[in-house]
Amino acid sequence: MVSKKFHWVRIALCTMLLGSVWRLNEYYMWMSLGEYSVVTADPFLEKRFWSVFPEECLRFWPLLPGKLEKVASFFEKALPVTVRTRMTGLGRFSTSMDLLSPWLSIEWDDQIWCVSREGRMWNTSDEDMKLTGLKIPQKPLWRVASSDVSEAARAPLPRGVFPSFFPLETIRGFLEGFEKASWFANVEEIVLEHRGGAVLFRVRYVREKRRFTILIQADRSGWQELNRALEHILERLLQEGGNHLIDATYRDRIVVRSLSAGAGEGS
Repeated sequence: MVSKKFHWVRIALCTMLLGSVWRLNEYYMWMSLGEYSVVTADPFLEKRFWSVFPEECLRFWPLLPGKLEKVASFFEKALPVTVRTRMTGLGRFSTSMDLLSPWLSIEWDDQIWCVSREGRMWNTSDEDMKLTGLKIPQKPLWRVASSDVSEAARAPLPRGVFPSFFPLETIRGFLEGFEKASWFANVEEIVLEHRGGAVLFRVRYVREKRRFTILIQADRSGWQELNRALEHILERLLQEGGNHLIDATYRDRIVVRSLSAGAGEGS
């Protein structure tokens, strides 16, 4: 019985102590926010940050860390940024708002999506996403079929920024093999598709008003050897004239077919 009474006495004392601390802070403002800086390259982001800053934390900064977690989550779901806050001193804080790193432009569901190197995506037509310094890659444009994304991704998508559901590992493997090749700078479009159970890349290469379609199988080995062969073939075909389909899906050979003007891949 005595221990139970002592328990309630401790609660009462703690309540009185906290109340006294709060009253002292209200009078002397000794727990008010000392200094706060926002580091960002876009003035719009700083203005937007202060518009949602929890004002109650100006008078009592210990509330700030918990509140800022919600602020960071809000921004990272609404805009292509990462938000990080650090404490620089007692009652002093600094928040950095850094843009994501645009990596891919992907056409899917009749929309163009930007995917960052951090694996997050957003709709490029959304005006809120057009921030200063955010450079969306113009080429190559990737095209991904609906069959290459999950059923959940085919539901109506929310606005804002969210984790990418595209097959990024497959795309990353292709780029590791070909992105630094001398001929890759002239690639305008890459289509990721399935044929006969295999994953293929259909590459649209344009140079000197000439158009080439290059077919590459995703699980092919020997990227360097294939790169050298494609570079040689493309240079030779540029001298010969005409448009061509270059089928590099075979294991032991590369097949070249001529395409008439406006002809498709199957011609």
